[in-house]
Amino acid sequence: MIRTKIVATLGPACGDVETLFSLFQAGVDVCRLNFSHGDLDKHLLMLRNIREAAARWNQPIAILGDLCGPKIRLGQIGVQAGFDGMPIAVGDDLIIQRGSCVGKDGRVSSIYANLVDEVQVGHRLLIEDGLLRFTCTEKNFSELRCNCIMGGILKSSKGINLPDTTINSPCITDRDWECVDWAIENDLDYLALSFVRSADDLELLREHLRNKSADIHLIAKIEKAEALAHIDGILEVSDGLMIARGDLGVEMDVAEVPIIQKDLVRRCQAAGKPVIVATQMLQSMIEQASPTRAEVSDVANAIFDGTDAVMLSGETSVGKFPLGAVNTMSHVAEVTEDYLIRSTATSPIVSKAGSATLRFSAAVARGVLEIVNDLHVKLVVIWSQTGATARIFSKGRFPVPLVALSSDHRALRKMALHFGVIPHEMSPPEKMLDLVDSVDILVQEREFATLGDRIVIVAGAALGTPGTVNGIIIHTVGERWTGEVDHHLASDQVVDTAWK
Repeated sequence: MIRTKIVATLGPACGDVETLFSLFQAGVDVCRLNFSHGDLDKHLLMLRNIREAAARWNQPIAILGDLCGPKIRLGQIGVQAGFDGMPIAVGDDLIIQRGSCVGKDGRVSSIYANLVDEVQVGHRLLIEDGLLRFTCTEKNFSELRCNCIMGGILKSSKGINLPDTTINSPCITDRDWECVDWAIENDLDYLALSFVRSADDLELLREHLRNKSADIHLIAKIEKAEALAHIDGILEVSDGLMIARGDLGVEMDVAEVPIIQKDLVRRCQAAGKPVIVATQMLQSMIEQASPTRAEVSDVANAIFDGTDAVMLSGETSVGKFPLGAVNTMSHVAEVTEDYLIRSTATSPIVSKAGSATLRFSAAVARGVLEIVNDLHVKLVVIWSQTGATARIFSKGRFPVPLVALSSDHRALRKMALHFGVIPHEMSPPEKMLDLVDSVDILVQEREFATLGDRIVIVAGAALGTPGTVNGIIIHTVGERWTGEVDHHLASDQVVDTAWK
């Protein structure tokens, strides 16, 4: 059982119920719906299949909708003889005109109406994730003249990155708002906002969700230099980050991306919020049955950094080996985590920031971590009604699994993103003794622990009420209290149920 969470992008390669069920068995915890591809009717069919497969799996699966954002793309390009698009060589000029056209003979258009206005002479234009590169040499009201410095084949609808240009379009497009309302209607768990530039972008979306009474958590995709300049504000108002290394590596010096990754993971650890490392993790497995050694090292290093989740994109959505990619990622995570548990190379971090309630949970987590290490505890069970306590505990990098209990199925689905957390639905027992009995049965039925194993139970006096975590119980599986203990535990009370 791995503790690192796996996010899988879904598409035609893995959309049927049987394949989805196999992916869940292999280790997928979060399903990503990429709104940049496919219409909402197709996403609805996929959503229904996810929920059918998740019901069979009988384990909460989170669903993340990834908004397109203001992605700038080429217009339609005609196919020229012998090429799947328009060939262009180093030194050639490319004209990008304001009005739409079918690209041919060195002239193309863009779907972004203001491209000609906002790109200035000297600015770079990087097409298809930087495979083709241009510099603007001249401009007038109607068109840009760009010189090719890295050639290739221009194809319809390929993305254009503008690392030197300030884009004035809103972060959330009309298409995005349509997808947001669809996500609300269909009860998605997370929304990822693309091309975030500042906290204001997230606040705009958050306000819309509040007005709709929608409990969807927001993940900020970090893929622009502007986002890094405002990262403190973005992290404060978001529910987590996705390090989108594809566009980030095009917008910035690619050599800086590993450093940015480590810094953002560290920031999320300190803030007590989840982080996803994404893009090209097992890219070769789109076409090949085995990954490269460098890709395996990339996944392992993300786990060494302390990420909550690693993400598959084309590997699962359109690749030839979606199940193989998930199995590979699970195996790398298993081996890496085993090394981390056996070594002292890393030290756990539990957030000391946030509200008073979260600081209290963080203090309890630090104490429980000491107990786990000192008493060789097999498992930690947490009552976390909203998931906030489970989220804070996940940042402790516990060497044992964290079983998080709640009666709120939506909260449990969101917990599927948190490192080391195994969500499980349970109705709130009337008193602490009933909770201990229920946990004892659960851990044996699920084979999390066996008779004689020592576990820790973390809960509060008012089970089912958020913000009431104030008790730590050290329990030996299979043993019962000889007498009733008052379930209104004091905040500093520790009960060992093995005592006689």
